[in-house]
Amino acid sequence: MRYYALIFFLFFSTFSYTQSPVKYSKVKVLLNSPDDITQMASLGLIDHGEYAPNKHYTGVFSQREIRLLQENNLEHEIIIDDLIKAFQNKQLSNHTRNTDCPEKPETPLITPSNYNAGSMGGYLTYSEMLAELDDMKSQYPNLITSKAPISSTLTHEGREIYWLRISDNADNNEAEEPEVLYTSLIHAREPGSMMQMMYYMWYLLENYDTNPEIKYLVDHTAMYFIPCINPDGYIYNETTEPNGGGLWRKNRRDNGDGTFGVDLNRNFGYEWAFDNQGSSPNTNSDTYR
Repeated sequence: MRYYALIFFLFFSTFSYTQSPVKYSKVKVLLNSPDDITQMASLGLIDHGEYAPNKHYTGVFSQREIRLLQENNLEHEIIIDDLIKAFQNKQLSNHTRNTDCPEKPETPLITPSNYNAGSMGGYLTYSEMLAELDDMKSQYPNLITSKAPISSTLTHEGREIYWLRISDNADNNEAEEPEVLYTSLIHAREPGSMMQMMYYMWYLLENYDTNPEIKYLVDHTAMYFIPCINPDGYIYNETTEPNGGGLWRKNRRDNGDGTFGVDLNRNFGYEWAFDNQGSSPNTNSDTYR
């Protein structure tokens, strides 16, 4: 009996990760009326996107959100049907440099020698990220703390959230120093934020002894880093799309109605639920508060 119970547990533990991944598309919504963009906001359909006033809005939409466009007679066209497959098949083109930007930065940056692309479509997996944080401490023990949990509170799936400090005497909390906090991966589908942070951390550590500007910054500032605020959501993307391109955004809270996840970046206390345009009361929404 206990043997079957174990099989049952393992099956449903796996199922909780592999349940029907959401399909996302790149969609252009034609703004035929000045009210269209307001209507989209009220439906919770405005997030990161390309907005041309009175012309169109282009963004990432789930199948549920595309149905909302259809039900509300918002004219649209599918530009990329399956964004995850497009990413994995390397069909997404890079953005070109804005013509107003200089061709080269005034101070050329040399990529840190320890900076690595990860195995998840070029992004670090969660375990790869943790290993690199340990490597930072091993190589630069005086400039960075060991990773540590921000509190005894765990995520919904039982994980710790880690922080580190970079400073000239990293293990000593020098009260007179100004402090700055850097965070990334509050949205699980934005791994570029974590990769940029890892680049910056390695850059600070590797250039401390040779770059006077970096040395001054590290000597006179306590810099705190939380590379992954949303480990549950990130690991969900890693599990469902191990080759990269996972587009799950929220955490993995069980909402109790068959849906999962809260948008952590719509869940701060200040003027929480101010309106239904900046965030959504719908548990199925990517901007659910």
